[in-house]
Amino acid sequence: MIVAFGGGAFGAAIGGQTAFIFTGFAFLFGFSALLGGVPIAQDFIGMFAFGPVFGPHIAFAGGAAAAAYAAKRGYFAEGVNGRDIVTPLAGIPKADIFIVGGVFGMLGYVIERAVGYLFSLWAPEVPGEGLLFATDTVALTVVLSAVVARLAFGVKSKAIAGPFNGAKPLSLNDGTHWVEHQEKWSISALHGLTSGVLFAYVAVWVIENVPQDNPAYANIISQVFLVGWAISAISLIFLSLGMKTPVTHHMTILAGLGAVQAYTAWDAGLIGSTLIGAAWGLIGGVGGEAFSRIFNARGDTHIDPPAGIIFIGTTAIYLVTTI
Repeated sequence: MIVAFGGGAFGAAIGGQTAFIFTGFAFLFGFSALLGGVPIAQDFIGMFAFGPVFGPHIAFAGGAAAAAYAAKRGYFAEGVNGRDIVTPLAGIPKADIFIVGGVFGMLGYVIERAVGYLFSLWAPEVPGEGLLFATDTVALTVVLSAVVARLAFGVKSKAIAGPFNGAKPLSLNDGTHWVEHQEKWSISALHGLTSGVLFAYVAVWVIENVPQDNPAYANIISQVFLVGWAISAISLIFLSLGMKTPVTHHMTILAGLGAVQAYTAWDAGLIGSTLIGAAWGLIGGVGGEAFSRIFNARGDTHIDPPAGIIFIGTTAIYLVTTI
């Protein structure tokens, strides 16, 4: 809990998006060590990529909540709202910002543990197939933390969806945006399809080629679907620098997971699994944009669209591949 406080506060200091970029680096570094058979690699991933250091439910969520708080207190420049997850809040010398980030880091730690425990209690298991209602507890926690932040720090509205002010929920004709250069449905779908087919293939290729006598073989197979997600996270460096880079981590994670599940549960083979993964990537692209238009783009705090569709899509993938 104490370390999670530090993780949330640090996420606020460097900005939520930067914290998430470090998540991608941490995972790729740890996964590379897994491929090399390094004994401590899995513990490294658990601590740095998904634990109190750079776990998205801690560092990113803490940074996003701190930004919402800073906006509510009027610490941002005029015209900047609490959806700003890019700006490092260390530039605002107010201790309360980092305390809020730390508190939400602790909250994320508690929520993720609680969600994981609840799923372990009631999620039914299909004999020989696995859990029927498994999900991404980190992504779900990011969403739940963001909902708490909006209820606490929303300025123009505390509504979880919208406010729509008479506009159609899925129509962006009121000047609101998430990632404007990829908000067209066709572009979101295309990014999902192309990044999806790429990293679905990568995930299955690794499964087919990693030596089974690797001491970390089981961990490699269970986490290889995250390789594309991590690369997508790292690519956000360029978005932070102002380049019109696509946001694709919600597409690549669903593509990777969909491909791996198809390969292991359905014996779909390299090509079949890759195509199934690409389809899930497309769903991730369109679904992420839809989630944004309903829950994020019109609000003044950040409810993360990628986390939302990752939670929904992951649950759907496990459901489809275990029935």
